[in-house]
Amino acid sequence: MKINHSRYAKSLYTPLLTIALLTATVTAGHAAELQHKTQQQVLQHLDQQQSELKVVSPEQKLSFAELMEQLKDKRVVFVGEKHDRYDHHLNQLAILRAMHQQNPNIAVGVEWFQQSFQSVVDQYLAGKISETELLLQTEYYQRWRYDYRMLRPIMEFAKEHQLSVIALNAQAEIASAVSQEGLTGLSEKQRKQIPDTIHPPPEKYKTYLDEVFKEHMGGHGDAEHFIQVQRIWDETMAMNTVKYLTAHPEHHMVVFAGSGHLGRGAIPNDVARTIPADQLSTVHSVKAEAIEPDSFDYFILSNEQTLSPTGKLGAWLDDKTGKVSILKLAEDGAAGEAGLKKGDLLLEMNGQPIDSIADLLIMLTKHQPGDEVELLTERDGKPLKHVFPLK
Repeated sequence: MKINHSRYAKSLYTPLLTIALLTATVTAGHAAELQHKTQQQVLQHLDQQQSELKVVSPEQKLSFAELMEQLKDKRVVFVGEKHDRYDHHLNQLAILRAMHQQNPNIAVGVEWFQQSFQSVVDQYLAGKISETELLLQTEYYQRWRYDYRMLRPIMEFAKEHQLSVIALNAQAEIASAVSQEGLTGLSEKQRKQIPDTIHPPPEKYKTYLDEVFKEHMGGHGDAEHFIQVQRIWDETMAMNTVKYLTAHPEHHMVVFAGSGHLGRGAIPNDVARTIPADQLSTVHSVKAEAIEPDSFDYFILSNEQTLSPTGKLGAWLDDKTGKVSILKLAEDGAAGEAGLKKGDLLLEMNGQPIDSIADLLIMLTKHQPGDEVELLTERDGKPLKHVFPLK
Protein backbone atom coordinates (compact mmCIF):
# COMPACT_ATOMS: atom_id res chain seq x y z
CA MET A 1 0.00 0.00 0.00
CA LYS A 2 1.39 3.39 -1.01
CA ILE A 3 0.97 5.98 1.75
CA ASN A 4 1.06 9.63 0.82
CA HIS A 5 1.70 11.29 4.16
CA SER A 6 5.11 12.94 3.85
CA ARG A 7 4.17 16.15 5.66
CA TYR A 8 2.34 14.13 8.28
CA ALA A 9 5.37 11.96 9.03
CA LYS A 10 7.90 14.79 9.00
CA SER A 11 5.83 17.03 11.25
CA LEU A 12 5.51 14.19 13.73
CA TYR A 13 9.22 13.90 14.12
CA THR A 14 10.93 17.22 13.48
CA PRO A 15 10.77 20.69 15.07
CA LEU A 16 8.90 23.41 13.23
CA LEU A 17 10.64 24.74 10.15
CA THR A 18 12.09 28.22 10.43
CA ILE A 19 12.33 28.83 6.67
CA ALA A 20 9.71 29.23 3.98
CA LEU A 21 10.03 28.35 0.31
CA LEU A 22 8.11 30.98 -1.59
CA THR A 23 8.20 29.34 -5.00
CA ALA A 24 5.47 27.92 -7.17
CA THR A 25 4.13 24.53 -6.15
CA VAL A 26 3.69 21.72 -8.65
CA THR A 27 0.13 20.54 -9.17
CA ALA A 28 -0.96 17.48 -11.07
CA GLY A 29 -1.87 18.40 -14.63
CA HIS A 30 -5.37 16.92 -14.40
CA ALA A 31 -6.43 19.10 -11.45
CA ALA A 32 -9.23 21.55 -12.17
CA GLU A 33 -8.24 25.12 -11.29
CA LEU A 34 -10.98 27.17 -9.66
CA GLN A 35 -11.12 30.97 -9.63
CA HIS A 36 -12.82 31.41 -6.26
CA LYS A 37 -12.33 34.93 -4.96
CA THR A 38 -15.49 35.45 -2.90
CA GLN A 39 -17.64 33.39 -0.54
CA GLN A 40 -20.56 33.77 -2.95
CA GLN A 41 -18.53 32.11 -5.73
CA VAL A 42 -17.68 29.21 -3.42
CA LEU A 43 -21.29 28.65 -2.40
CA GLN A 44 -22.49 28.88 -6.01
CA HIS A 45 -19.91 26.23 -6.92
CA LEU A 46 -21.23 23.97 -4.15
CA ASP A 47 -24.78 24.46 -5.38
CA GLN A 48 -23.72 23.36 -8.86
CA GLN A 49 -21.65 20.34 -7.89
CA GLN A 50 -23.53 19.05 -4.84
CA SER A 51 -26.15 17.18 -6.85
CA GLU A 52 -23.37 15.54 -8.88
CA LEU A 53 -21.42 14.21 -5.90
CA LYS A 54 -21.33 10.43 -5.66
CA VAL A 55 -20.94 8.66 -2.34
CA VAL A 56 -20.15 5.04 -1.64
CA SER A 57 -20.10 2.93 1.49
CA PRO A 58 -19.31 -0.77 1.90
CA GLU A 59 -23.02 -1.55 1.49
CA GLN A 60 -24.37 0.94 -1.04
CA LYS A 61 -24.01 3.84 -3.46
CA LEU A 62 -25.62 7.11 -2.44
CA SER A 63 -26.32 10.62 -3.62
CA PHE A 64 -25.09 13.49 -1.47
CA ALA A 65 -28.66 14.11 -0.28
CA GLU A 66 -28.98 10.46 0.76
CA LEU A 67 -25.66 10.68 2.63
CA MET A 68 -26.88 13.68 4.59
CA GLU A 69 -30.12 11.90 5.44
CA GLN A 70 -28.06 9.08 6.96
CA LEU A 71 -25.87 11.53 8.89
CA LYS A 72 -28.60 13.81 10.24
CA ASP A 73 -29.00 12.07 13.63
CA LYS A 74 -25.29 11.56 14.32
CA ARG A 75 -23.81 13.42 17.28
CA VAL A 76 -20.37 13.68 15.65
CA VAL A 77 -19.48 13.42 11.97
CA PHE A 78 -15.74 13.18 11.25
CA VAL A 79 -14.78 14.39 7.77
CA GLY A 80 -11.26 13.56 6.62
CA GLU A 81 -8.98 15.61 4.44
CA LYS A 82 -5.68 15.61 2.71
CA HIS A 83 -4.52 18.99 3.93
CA ASP A 84 -3.51 20.43 0.55
CA ARG A 85 -6.62 19.30 -1.38
CA TYR A 86 -9.06 22.13 -1.97
CA ASP A 87 -11.74 19.70 -3.17
CA HIS A 88 -11.57 17.93 0.20
CA HIS A 89 -12.20 21.22 1.99
CA LEU A 90 -15.07 22.05 -0.37
CA ASN A 91 -16.66 18.71 0.48
CA GLN A 92 -16.20 19.49 4.18
CA LEU A 93 -18.03 22.79 3.69
CA ALA A 94 -20.81 21.04 1.78
CA ILE A 95 -21.33 18.66 4.70
CA LEU A 96 -21.18 21.47 7.26
CA ARG A 97 -23.70 23.55 5.33
CA ALA A 98 -26.09 20.61 4.96
CA MET A 99 -25.78 19.65 8.65
CA HIS A 100 -26.41 23.26 9.66
CA GLN A 101 -29.57 23.28 7.55
CA GLN A 102 -30.70 20.09 9.31
CA ASN A 103 -29.87 21.39 12.80
CA PRO A 104 -28.37 24.84 13.48
CA ASN A 105 -27.01 23.68 16.86
CA ILE A 106 -23.72 22.56 15.38
CA ALA A 107 -20.08 23.28 16.19
CA VAL A 108 -17.01 22.78 14.03
CA GLY A 109 -13.89 21.07 15.41
CA VAL A 110 -10.69 21.59 13.40
CA GLU A 111 -7.16 20.26 13.44
CA TRP A 112 -5.80 23.45 11.84
CA PHE A 113 -5.58 25.51 15.06
CA GLN A 114 -3.91 24.47 18.31
CA GLN A 115 -5.92 24.48 21.53
CA SER A 116 -4.04 27.29 23.29
CA PHE A 117 -5.28 29.70 20.58
CA GLN A 118 -8.99 29.09 21.20
CA SER A 119 -9.53 32.61 22.51
CA VAL A 120 -8.05 34.06 19.30
CA VAL A 121 -10.37 31.93 17.15
CA ASP A 122 -13.30 33.09 19.29
CA GLN A 123 -12.34 36.74 18.84
CA TYR A 124 -12.19 36.32 15.06
CA LEU A 125 -15.61 34.65 14.95
CA ALA A 126 -17.04 37.46 17.09
CA GLY A 127 -15.71 40.07 14.65
CA LYS A 128 -13.29 41.53 17.20
CA ILE A 129 -10.16 40.86 15.14
CA SER A 130 -9.48 40.60 11.41
CA GLU A 131 -8.50 37.54 9.44
CA THR A 132 -4.93 38.82 9.26
CA GLU A 133 -4.85 39.13 13.05
CA LEU A 134 -6.28 35.60 13.35
CA LEU A 135 -3.48 34.19 11.21
CA LEU A 136 -0.75 36.13 13.00
CA GLN A 137 -1.97 35.53 16.54
CA THR A 138 -2.55 31.79 16.04
CA GLU A 139 0.88 31.59 14.36
CA TYR A 140 -0.91 29.83 11.52
CA TYR A 141 1.91 30.00 9.00
CA GLN A 142 4.46 28.76 11.53
CA ARG A 143 2.30 25.92 12.88
CA TRP A 144 0.09 24.77 9.99
CA ARG A 145 1.51 26.43 6.87
CA TYR A 146 -1.09 25.29 4.30
CA ASP A 147 -2.73 27.83 2.00
CA TYR A 148 -5.36 29.45 4.22
CA ARG A 149 -7.47 30.30 1.17
CA MET A 150 -8.61 26.65 1.18
CA LEU A 151 -9.97 27.00 4.72
CA ARG A 152 -11.37 30.54 4.47
CA PRO A 153 -14.83 29.49 3.14
CA ILE A 154 -15.36 27.21 6.15
CA MET A 155 -14.26 29.87 8.62
CA GLU A 156 -16.39 32.53 6.92
CA PHE A 157 -19.42 30.22 6.94
CA ALA A 158 -18.94 29.62 10.68
CA LYS A 159 -18.54 33.35 11.32
CA GLU A 160 -21.61 34.28 9.28
CA HIS A 161 -23.79 31.74 11.07
CA GLN A 162 -22.27 32.34 14.53
CA LEU A 163 -21.00 28.78 14.89
CA SER A 164 -18.33 27.80 17.38
CA VAL A 165 -15.06 26.63 15.87
CA ILE A 166 -13.07 24.50 18.31
CA ALA A 167 -9.26 24.48 18.09
CA LEU A 168 -8.72 20.77 18.72
CA ASN A 169 -5.03 20.24 18.17
CA ALA A 170 -2.22 19.81 20.71
CA GLN A 171 0.62 22.30 20.85
CA ALA A 172 3.44 21.67 18.36
CA GLU A 173 5.94 22.06 21.21
CA ILE A 174 4.41 19.01 22.89
CA ALA A 175 4.76 16.92 19.75
CA SER A 176 8.35 18.07 19.30
CA ALA A 177 9.32 17.21 22.90
CA VAL A 178 7.72 13.75 22.77
CA SER A 179 9.30 12.96 19.39
CA GLN A 180 12.70 13.46 21.00
CA GLU A 181 12.28 12.12 24.55
CA GLY A 182 8.88 10.47 24.81
CA LEU A 183 6.27 11.47 27.41
CA THR A 184 9.01 11.97 30.01
CA GLY A 185 10.23 14.91 27.94
CA LEU A 186 7.12 16.97 28.77
CA SER A 187 7.05 19.64 31.43
CA GLU A 188 4.38 19.47 34.13
CA LYS A 189 2.49 22.28 32.39
CA GLN A 190 2.61 20.49 29.03
CA ARG A 191 1.48 17.19 30.55
CA LYS A 192 -1.67 18.89 31.87
CA GLN A 193 -2.63 19.96 28.36
CA ILE A 194 -3.12 16.40 27.10
CA PRO A 195 -5.24 13.49 28.39
CA ASP A 196 -4.09 11.69 31.54
CA THR A 197 -4.01 8.39 29.65
CA ILE A 198 -2.60 7.99 26.16
CA HIS A 199 -3.96 4.67 24.92
CA PRO A 200 -2.02 2.47 22.51
CA PRO A 201 -3.45 2.42 18.98
CA PRO A 202 -5.80 -0.37 17.86
CA GLU A 203 -3.98 -3.08 15.92
CA LYS A 204 -5.15 -1.98 12.46
CA TYR A 205 -4.14 1.60 13.22
CA LYS A 206 -0.76 0.54 14.62
CA THR A 207 -0.05 -1.42 11.44
CA TYR A 208 -0.78 1.71 9.44
CA LEU A 209 1.50 3.86 11.64
CA ASP A 210 4.29 1.28 11.40
CA GLU A 211 4.07 1.50 7.61
CA VAL A 212 4.17 5.30 7.70
CA PHE A 213 7.21 5.21 9.99
CA LYS A 214 9.10 2.76 7.78
CA GLU A 215 8.26 4.56 4.54
CA HIS A 216 8.99 8.12 5.62
CA MET A 217 11.49 7.73 8.45
CA GLY A 218 13.51 4.99 6.77
CA GLY A 219 13.84 3.13 10.05
CA HIS A 220 15.62 6.09 11.67
CA GLY A 221 14.47 7.52 14.97
CA ASP A 222 12.35 5.98 17.68
CA ALA A 223 9.20 4.21 16.45
CA GLU A 224 7.64 4.25 19.92
CA HIS A 225 8.02 8.03 20.19
CA PHE A 226 6.65 8.40 16.68
CA ILE A 227 3.48 6.53 17.64
CA GLN A 228 3.22 8.38 20.96
CA VAL A 229 3.16 11.71 19.14
CA GLN A 230 0.43 10.52 16.81
CA ARG A 231 -1.62 9.24 19.71
CA ILE A 232 -1.18 12.51 21.62
CA TRP A 233 -2.59 14.37 18.63
CA ASP A 234 -5.47 11.88 18.32
CA GLU A 235 -6.32 11.77 22.01
CA THR A 236 -6.05 15.54 22.51
CA MET A 237 -8.37 16.24 19.59
CA ALA A 238 -10.80 13.60 20.92
CA MET A 239 -10.59 15.11 24.42
CA ASN A 240 -11.44 18.58 23.14
CA THR A 241 -14.31 17.24 21.05
CA VAL A 242 -15.84 15.44 24.02
CA LYS A 243 -15.23 18.41 26.33
CA TYR A 244 -17.22 20.73 24.08
CA LEU A 245 -20.09 18.30 23.56
CA THR A 246 -20.32 17.53 27.28
CA ALA A 247 -20.61 21.25 28.01
CA HIS A 248 -23.15 21.71 25.17
CA PRO A 249 -25.47 18.66 25.29
CA GLU A 250 -27.88 20.20 22.76
CA HIS A 251 -25.17 20.48 20.11
CA HIS A 252 -23.67 18.12 17.60
CA MET A 253 -20.33 18.55 15.88
CA VAL A 254 -18.55 18.08 12.60
CA VAL A 255 -14.80 17.43 12.96
CA PHE A 256 -12.37 18.28 10.16
CA ALA A 257 -8.96 16.60 10.39
CA GLY A 258 -6.43 14.70 8.36
CA SER A 259 -7.55 11.28 7.17
CA GLY A 260 -4.70 9.66 9.11
CA HIS A 261 -6.30 10.86 12.34
CA LEU A 262 -9.81 9.69 11.49
CA GLY A 263 -9.55 6.33 9.74
CA ARG A 264 -8.72 2.89 11.12
CA GLY A 265 -10.00 3.54 14.65
CA ALA A 266 -8.09 6.71 15.55
CA ILE A 267 -9.95 9.79 16.92
CA PRO A 268 -13.44 8.25 16.46
CA ASN A 269 -12.37 5.28 18.57
CA ASP A 270 -11.12 7.65 21.29
CA VAL A 271 -14.35 9.67 21.26
CA ALA A 272 -16.36 6.43 21.43
CA ARG A 273 -15.10 5.86 24.99
CA THR A 274 -17.52 8.64 25.98
CA ILE A 275 -20.05 9.00 23.17
CA PRO A 276 -21.67 5.78 21.87
CA ALA A 277 -20.18 4.59 18.59
CA ASP A 278 -23.58 4.47 16.89
CA GLN A 279 -23.77 8.26 17.30
CA LEU A 280 -20.55 8.73 15.31
CA SER A 281 -19.81 8.49 11.60
CA THR A 282 -16.78 9.04 9.35
CA VAL A 283 -16.52 10.41 5.81
CA HIS A 284 -13.55 10.91 3.50
CA SER A 285 -13.00 12.25 -0.04
CA VAL A 286 -11.09 9.93 -2.38
CA LYS A 287 -10.79 8.69 -5.92
CA ALA A 288 -12.68 5.47 -6.53
CA GLU A 289 -9.49 3.44 -6.92
CA ALA A 290 -8.14 4.71 -3.58
CA ILE A 291 -10.99 3.47 -1.40
CA GLU A 292 -9.97 1.36 1.59
CA PRO A 293 -13.33 -0.12 2.62
CA ASP A 294 -12.63 -0.65 6.32
CA SER A 295 -11.12 2.77 7.01
CA PHE A 296 -14.21 5.06 6.78
CA ASP A 297 -17.99 4.65 6.80
CA TYR A 298 -18.55 6.71 3.65
CA PHE A 299 -16.43 7.91 0.74
CA ILE A 300 -17.18 10.94 -1.43
CA LEU A 301 -15.74 10.35 -4.89
CA SER A 302 -13.67 13.44 -5.55
CA ASN A 303 -11.34 14.60 -8.31
CA GLU A 304 -8.60 17.07 -7.53
CA GLN A 305 -9.50 20.75 -7.62
CA THR A 306 -7.13 23.61 -6.83
CA LEU A 307 -7.27 27.34 -6.37
CA SER A 308 -5.52 29.60 -8.85
CA PRO A 309 -1.88 30.10 -7.81
CA THR A 310 -0.71 33.06 -5.76
CA GLY A 311 2.27 35.21 -6.70
CA LYS A 312 5.59 33.79 -5.54
CA LEU A 313 8.76 35.59 -4.52
CA GLY A 314 11.17 32.72 -5.20
CA ALA A 315 13.27 32.62 -2.02
CA TRP A 316 13.94 30.70 1.17
CA LEU A 317 13.59 33.03 4.15
CA ASP A 318 14.50 33.18 7.82
CA ASP A 319 13.08 35.36 10.59
CA LYS A 320 14.76 33.85 13.66
CA THR A 321 16.69 37.07 14.35
CA GLY A 322 13.53 39.17 14.42
CA LYS A 323 14.08 40.39 10.87
CA VAL A 324 13.16 38.62 7.64
CA SER A 325 16.24 37.80 5.58
CA ILE A 326 16.94 35.82 2.41
CA LEU A 327 18.69 32.51 2.98
CA LYS A 328 18.69 31.34 -0.61
CA LEU A 329 17.27 32.42 -3.96
CA ALA A 330 15.42 30.06 -6.27
CA GLU A 331 16.83 29.66 -9.75
CA ASP A 332 14.78 31.76 -12.19
CA GLY A 333 12.75 33.12 -9.25
CA ALA A 334 11.23 36.59 -9.23
CA ALA A 335 13.44 37.89 -6.40
CA GLY A 336 16.70 36.77 -8.01
CA GLU A 337 15.78 38.24 -11.36
CA ALA A 338 14.94 41.54 -9.62
CA GLY A 339 18.44 41.76 -8.16
CA LEU A 340 17.85 40.64 -4.58
CA LYS A 341 20.70 38.75 -2.94
CA LYS A 342 21.30 36.27 -0.16
CA GLY A 343 21.39 38.10 3.17
CA ASP A 344 19.13 40.96 2.09
CA LEU A 345 16.65 42.07 4.76
CA LEU A 346 13.02 42.45 3.63
CA LEU A 347 11.49 45.56 5.20
CA GLU A 348 8.28 46.41 3.34
CA MET A 349 6.11 45.25 0.46
CA ASN A 350 3.88 47.86 -1.17
CA GLY A 351 4.38 50.09 1.85
CA GLN A 352 3.32 47.40 4.37
CA PRO A 353 5.91 46.40 7.01
CA ILE A 354 7.34 42.87 6.92
CA ASP A 355 8.02 41.84 10.51
CA SER A 356 7.81 38.08 9.97
CA ILE A 357 7.60 35.46 7.26
CA ALA A 358 3.91 35.18 8.13
CA ASP A 359 3.42 38.87 7.26
CA LEU A 360 4.89 38.27 3.82
CA LEU A 361 2.92 35.08 3.20
CA ILE A 362 -0.34 36.85 4.05
CA MET A 363 0.55 39.65 1.62
CA LEU A 364 1.45 37.22 -1.15
CA THR A 365 -1.89 35.37 -0.91
CA LYS A 366 -3.51 38.58 -2.20
CA HIS A 367 -1.42 38.60 -5.38
CA GLN A 368 -1.34 36.52 -8.55
CA PRO A 369 1.62 35.64 -10.76
CA GLY A 370 2.48 38.68 -12.87
CA ASP A 371 1.35 41.23 -10.27
CA GLU A 372 3.94 43.96 -9.82
CA VAL A 373 5.11 44.65 -6.27
CA GLU A 374 7.43 47.19 -4.67
CA LEU A 375 9.83 45.63 -2.18
CA LEU A 376 11.94 47.71 0.20
CA THR A 377 15.06 45.86 1.36
CA GLU A 378 18.24 46.57 3.26
CA ARG A 379 21.73 45.48 2.19
CA ASP A 380 24.89 46.42 4.09
CA GLY A 381 22.90 48.97 6.07
CA LYS A 382 21.55 50.73 2.99
CA PRO A 383 17.90 50.75 1.85
CA LEU A 384 17.12 49.49 -1.65
CA LYS A 385 13.86 49.59 -3.59
CA HIS A 386 12.92 46.86 -6.06
CA VAL A 387 9.87 46.91 -8.35
CA PHE A 388 9.20 43.63 -10.17
CA PRO A 389 6.49 41.12 -11.13
CA LEU A 390 5.85 38.05 -8.99
CA LYS A 391 5.98 34.61 -10.56
